Amino acid sequence: MSKKVRTLLRVSSRQQLHDNDIPIQRAEAEQYILSRPDWQFDKEYIEKAVSAYKNSVKDREVLQTILSDAKEHQFDILLTYMSDRIGRQEEYSFYVAALNRLGIEVWTIKDGQLKTGDHTDKLLNYIRFWQNEGESKKTSMRVRDNQIELVKSGKFVGGKAPFGYRLIPSGIISSHGRLLKKLEIVEENAAIVKQIYSLAIHQGMGYGKIANTLNEEGVPPIAADKWKPATIACILKNPIYMGYYALNRRINHGSFTRLDRKNWIYSREQIPELVIISKQDWEKAQKIREARKAKINASKVQALLQDKGPSAVPFRTSGRLSLIGLAYCGYCGKKLKNGSYYNHWQIKSGEKRTSFTGRYLCPEKCTQRSCYSQNYLEGAVWEAMERILNSIKNINITEDIEQLSLQTQQKLKKNINTIQKQKETLQLDISALEEKIPDAIRGNYFFTPEKLSSILKEKEQAILHLQEEEQQLTDKLRQTTEEDNYRKTCALKSPDWKTVFQNAETAEKQMLLFSVIDKIIVKNENIVIKLKIKTEADVPPLSVD
Repeated sequence: MSKKVRTLLRVSSRQQLHDNDIPIQRAEAEQYILSRPDWQFDKEYIEKAVSAYKNSVKDREVLQTILSDAKEHQFDILLTYMSDRIGRQEEYSFYVAALNRLGIEVWTIKDGQLKTGDHTDKLLNYIRFWQNEGESKKTSMRVRDNQIELVKSGKFVGGKAPFGYRLIPSGIISSHGRLLKKLEIVEENAAIVKQIYSLAIHQGMGYGKIANTLNEEGVPPIAADKWKPATIACILKNPIYMGYYALNRRINHGSFTRLDRKNWIYSREQIPELVIISKQDWEKAQKIREARKAKINASKVQALLQDKGPSAVPFRTSGRLSLIGLAYCGYCGKKLKNGSYYNHWQIKSGEKRTSFTGRYLCPEKCTQRSCYSQNYLEGAVWEAMERILNSIKNINITEDIEQLSLQTQQKLKKNINTIQKQKETLQLDISALEEKIPDAIRGNYFFTPEKLSSILKEKEQAILHLQEEEQQLTDKLRQTTEEDNYRKTCALKSPDWKTVFQNAETAEKQMLLFSVIDKIIVKNENIVIKLKIKTEADVPPLSVD
């Protein structure tokens, strides 16, 4: 009597498919069945682009279907190419045992029959699937290491083209015979990207405000019917726009979590043909974004609009009063608040009119003076600012900062060296333990195979943890070194801030104010401007600290 045979075909990624099929495994299975006269092919189970390492038995629909069919005794034999086609985790040995208990023989073309009849069979299966898991980890690490190296060398590792770019043939053929692609700038979309960064940096707009501005101006959105804050956020966070590929930007724990950019893995060098936004402007956008996210006080945000020196940004630039957050009452010390109001009236023709009266109010309503008109206070500050900005001095980089940077680099190098030695020790331990696997299977080793597997897992996890820690420290060392080199080699001239201020829109003026002024103390007609920078300006009638 012939036995009904069902085959299981599986590949873990779409790249392994050939015209959306798995013909090689099928052909091998057909030949294997023909070599056994008492076997008769009945049905094929197929899994396309399903990982047997990342997914458990209960998460694989095809395996659950096979188990259900086995319970109904629909077939006698399950045949697959290798044991790793069934699974790459130790738990899959229990899946094979479950099929055997239902009377199903499990065969592989390369490994023969997978039996679970006695303790030795079960142990061999356990070891087999444990080795499959180890191979998956090694493969995953090799793929990851390859991706990291490609990114560091400035190569595109796949995926969709970010907004502002398109995919074009690179002229390079992969080891799988596929033509690889690279990115190319799309100028009309790159202009929109530049506009987004300009609105964020020079006008202090957040994601929602930028999205609304683009929608109001009729700028064509990427895919949806309109620009959305999440889309703006993705554009402002992507380092590709300053010409750097990056990996490790987020991690998947059931849902994606964005990692701090200090943990990202960047290209070693900038890719000039991909630059849409200068590195300097991209960094400004990140610091502004991160400052808002952390909800820290505006006066503590550092160096956001200037290359050097202390600076800050307002958390909102949408109001009509530019000095909110900077102006303080000189009597009680509290921040002045918005006391503006609108007048509404209707003329004879029926047309409705509106006028705006801007005012700064003391929240404590100090009796000496509690109200200042917008025209009076801002006019005085504008006049003073033009003279202040005309005489800004460059802030020198002190020897203390250079010494601190050097100490930081030395400490990072020492920590990296320590981690590398720890990794070498763990790898020696793993090699020694792996040599004892045959003795453990034969019962000639004081650790059982299960205990040996557990110890090896712990040491492999320890190495992975150390690798992550080493990468973080390496990235931090690279960033610190780049910043140190930048300070030593760059001597940028300050722009003509007075001209910039005179020609700026209200929101841009507000951004500049926060970069230069610490606070404005208003006491009736006496206005004191406390600066964050050195200046030679003589700005009567205002007093300047």
